[in-house]
Amino acid sequence: MGAQQSTPSAPTIVPPATGNMAVPVSACPVKHDATTPAPAAAAPVSACPVKHDGAAAASVSACPVSHKSADSGSACPVRQKPSATTAAKDCGCEKKADATPAAPAAEECPVQTKTKYQNPKVYNVYSQEIDPKNMMPTTANQQPAPGQNVTLPVDREASSIPKGGTESTWQYPSPQMFWNALVRKGKTEGASEEDMINVVRIHNNMNENTWMQVLEWEKLHPAPADVEGAEPKLLRFLGRPDEYSPKARLKMLLGHTAPFDRHDWVVDRGGKQVRYVIDYYHDEAAAENDTTPAHMRDMHSIRSIKVDARPAMDSPEAIYDRIVNMPLRRFLNQTTYRPLPLLPPSETVIAEKRKKLLLEKSFLTIRETCVAEKDLLTACKNQKECENASIALQRCTAGVVCPGMAREFDAAVRAQPMEQEKLEVSYANMVKCLELFEMDARKTFSK
Repeated sequence: MGAQQSTPSAPTIVPPATGNMAVPVSACPVKHDATTPAPAAAAPVSACPVKHDGAAAASVSACPVSHKSADSGSACPVRQKPSATTAAKDCGCEKKADATPAAPAAEECPVQTKTKYQNPKVYNVYSQEIDPKNMMPTTANQQPAPGQNVTLPVDREASSIPKGGTESTWQYPSPQMFWNALVRKGKTEGASEEDMINVVRIHNNMNENTWMQVLEWEKLHPAPADVEGAEPKLLRFLGRPDEYSPKARLKMLLGHTAPFDRHDWVVDRGGKQVRYVIDYYHDEAAAENDTTPAHMRDMHSIRSIKVDARPAMDSPEAIYDRIVNMPLRRFLNQTTYRPLPLLPPSETVIAEKRKKLLLEKSFLTIRETCVAEKDLLTACKNQKECENASIALQRCTAGVVCPGMAREFDAAVRAQPMEQEKLEVSYANMVKCLELFEMDARKTFSK
């Protein structure tokens, strides 16, 4: 979900209440006036906090709680002691031995209390259990990374995804945190600091889309109405980009490209942990229609990222959901969930083949055009010669792959007087373009 998250302290867990759990007698808000006139003798007003409307009240019915025994089938969620006298004293109303019988069941308390559930465990973004009472450090690393040249925003956005074990939601990383994570993991190849704002927007949008799919599956198991906090929450997650799921392997055999990422999310379903497997695919046919998301729940901007979220087949219930329950809901048009096709769409296959042909053509042109520069690099004899030959080969390659950036670099080199900062920026942009080209080629030709 991000590089690092701040997690609020988990509130006190309230154990589930049952019909036999003792609560203060004041919990019942209904006034149970006796239907039978009270005896003439009245108890002192100071002995009972209940207003008796001028009528003497020596019966249990004067108290706003029905004092029937626990076996009477009372609708009020108050457990009564066998002794009516003791129960009356608990309410503050003294009861005489010859008191009138208690009010009928129809006047008993109609209030139904809800129990409250909250997972006792809280996890960080690395799926490590943490102590919600001692979550240190309380602030994420928002300092610039070593060698960073661009000032990045440090503002974080709250997701719509409830966080298990808390009453808050997961927090998305800031652009600065995202860049720090890439530097720490050694994954800055093909990325630049300037890209981080848009990268974070796409990252957040992708996760919101994933959660919406998870919720469609969770609708197959509605949370009980009498339990507060039992709605699904994301307890923890784990990125597994180098481990293909069984379904992804099958789809690759049938012609799909490999997913570019995989996550395993563990959802807290009111006390039951349910693992979801999510594969993320890139659709080359839709890439040209991508735009920057207007907000994190904009589901129409990034069309090239396809999300395949489903419960892992870890239990008979999950297997039934995937084979019977969800297909039935889809047949009845009772869900918005739409699985990705098992076979790749024809337009996607055509787009992938076209991309592969373009890459092959580019490599062929580079081999034919940059022969002299390659020979210079092979024959260089000292560090200075090798550095110049390397830059010359990069410039020649960029002339094929990204000619616009190559022209900007040429202009910065020829400028009089030469502006060092402009030269360095144009060179960095050219190198970044070559890195992206190399990454794209590796992914394409490894399929």
